[in-house]
Amino acid sequence: MATSNELRVLNQISVYPSPGCATETTLPLTFFDVMWIHGHPVERIFFYSLPQHYSTTDHFINSIVPSLTSSLSLTLHHFYPLAGKLIRHSPNSNDFAIHCKHGDSVSFTVAESLADFQALSSNHPLPFNEVYTLVPILDKFSDDSKPLLSLQVTFFPNAGISIGIAFHHIAGDGSVFGHFLKSWALSCSSLGSVPLLQPPPVFDKSLVKDPHGCYSLFLQQLFSCPSDQGPGSSKLAVLDDAVCSTFCLGLDQIQALKKNFSTKSKDNKTPSTFTVACAYIWVCYVKAQRYPTKERAHFIFPVDCRGRLKPPLPATFFGNCIRPGLAEEDTEKLIGEDGVLVASEAIMRTIDAFKDDAINDVKEWMEKSIAWVGTGRMLSLAGSPKLGIYESDFGWGRPTRVVITSIQKTGAMSLSERRDEDGVEIGFVLPKDIMDEFSSIFSSDLQLLSASD
Repeated sequence: MATSNELRVLNQISVYPSPGCATETTLPLTFFDVMWIHGHPVERIFFYSLPQHYSTTDHFINSIVPSLTSSLSLTLHHFYPLAGKLIRHSPNSNDFAIHCKHGDSVSFTVAESLADFQALSSNHPLPFNEVYTLVPILDKFSDDSKPLLSLQVTFFPNAGISIGIAFHHIAGDGSVFGHFLKSWALSCSSLGSVPLLQPPPVFDKSLVKDPHGCYSLFLQQLFSCPSDQGPGSSKLAVLDDAVCSTFCLGLDQIQALKKNFSTKSKDNKTPSTFTVACAYIWVCYVKAQRYPTKERAHFIFPVDCRGRLKPPLPATFFGNCIRPGLAEEDTEKLIGEDGVLVASEAIMRTIDAFKDDAINDVKEWMEKSIAWVGTGRMLSLAGSPKLGIYESDFGWGRPTRVVITSIQKTGAMSLSERRDEDGVEIGFVLPKDIMDEFSSIFSSDLQLLSASD
């Protein structure tokens, strides 16, 4: 039907929730949700190697695709809002909601690619455009009606498949996405006999209180600033000569970073794996970007608030419940001899500041985020090692690689657990010259760390 960069679209399917779910539902948005009103969809690609007897075109068309679509239908029965749309009740109002009704569906693209599966599913640098063909388009019907989910499965003959997913952040955060994805994978791998990863999603948005009136405040701030400067937007997009690559920090390297902190820090604290990994990457990134030494550098990372609110929310609450962690430090200190220590302490101070009250500074979130994006000296984080994205087994084993491609639009880094070993994976999409510089700094500074251990 269509060919682009060795990609051929074979079919376009509309997948409907299986019968018996709510016929028509409107879910209001919370102040956690509206932060993402201008945000781009979160896009991920999951690569799966297939055994030889699974990797024929006939098996893909006649077995894999029907298994994926039937299990997706069963899963959407429980996650039915994802088949709906983000709507605006009237053109000039700030009254947004997620609306789903009978007949709503999710777009599911079936494609075939002649590209090199092994190269695409490796951690080596690749031109971003070669990877991005595997991501589905989440069509924007209008400013007042936006779909929430789109999927694309691409077959690589005699090699494997990829599953590309575009997921509008306003529908939910990484916890919601992970719950949906693992439920779909479980339903597919069990041939529908286990239709849902328990417990089920909780749709009661009234559980989220808004004591500071931030729903209206955030919308006012977002609609009074350029649309490319809000959370998840494109002010820091990487457009030219973009290359994507994955970097790994293993257990030994994480332990060395923690030991270096303990040796140099005056505080009797033990940093987490998350803290030292983010600190190390932040420092390498600031060096590679060559920020002006007299300026401040900023790092924004997501913090799940489900267990931090009073009272806490259920772990399977459907929606967004993440706050930004807002860390900043002098560039001159970050690129100095003890830069990783300085960065670690900045991240720990940020987390400590809301340890007792997750939303104590809620009115500052949007203002700071918008201002920091505007400086151009900000690194943000997408994903988390706690999401367990490599646990998504559709019946062919764990994914060989997972890539978050939407970081190209936001200039963020991605973070996840490693597939087979302890440690973390870090993803970037950067201009080739900066990627080369970052890669060199990442490797050389790790060598210095090992030499000093």
